[in-house]
Amino acid sequence: MAGHATTTALSDVRFVGLRFRLVTRGVHRPAPVEVAALTHHGIGDLVSWRAHAVIEPPEPGSPPPAPITAPVPPAEPGSPAEALAAIDRRISGDHPHALIAVPPFAETTIIREQRAYCPALASCVVLDLMTLAAVVRPTATPQSLDGRLRTIGLQPPQDRAATWDAYAVTHLFHTLVGEGVAGRRWSTLEDLARIAGTYPPPIEPEFLPPSDVQESLFD
Repeated sequence: MAGHATTTALSDVRFVGLRFRLVTRGVHRPAPVEVAALTHHGIGDLVSWRAHAVIEPPEPGSPPPAPITAPVPPAEPGSPAEALAAIDRRISGDHPHALIAVPPFAETTIIREQRAYCPALASCVVLDLMTLAAVVRPTATPQSLDGRLRTIGLQPPQDRAATWDAYAVTHLFHTLVGEGVAGRRWSTLEDLARIAGTYPPPIEPEFLPPSDVQESLFD
C-alpha cells in the first residue's frame, strides 16, 4: 500500500468503490447481506475488476460477531469473511489501492472486523467521499449522498442493490477527483489523503500472510 512519505500519481492507483447492502430488522446492529466492489485504474473510466457476493443474513437476535483471534479459522461459506477474502485476493501489490468510503463508514467497520481475512483491503487508505465532495462542490447546506448523486445525473433507485451503489459511489468519486485535478487541487494519492484520507491501524502480525506473500501485497 502507499506509505505516508511516498508520492503516488493518481494514474497508478486502483480506487475501490465497495458497498454493502445492510439489513436492520431482528439484529443488534446493521448486518451485511450483499457486497459489491468496483475498481477503477486511476481517475479514468477503465475498470480494473468487479466483484459481487451475497452474504447469509445472521439469525434473528444473534449477537455481533466475536473478535477474531489466531489461529484464524476458515471463513464460513456465505459469511462476510468469505466475501471479503475473495475481494482481497483481487488486490495486487503491483499497484497501490485506496478505498472510497461514505459516512457513517459501515464498510470500513466491517472490513476492520474481518481484517484477518482481508489484510490487503484493510490496509488501504480510506478516502471520505463526502469530504471530497464538500471541497470540490461546496454547498450552503450539507448534501446527502443521494443529493450528490443527483447532481451528476444518477437517480437512486428505490430497490438499491450493492452493485448499483458501488457503481454510483465510484462514478461520483471519479467525477469529483477529475474536477479537483482540473482545478489543480491535487495530483497524487497523498494529496487526496491529506484532505480526506485516513490511514488504518496496522494489521496484527498474526493476521498477515507469510512474508513472501506480504512482499507481493504490501510493496
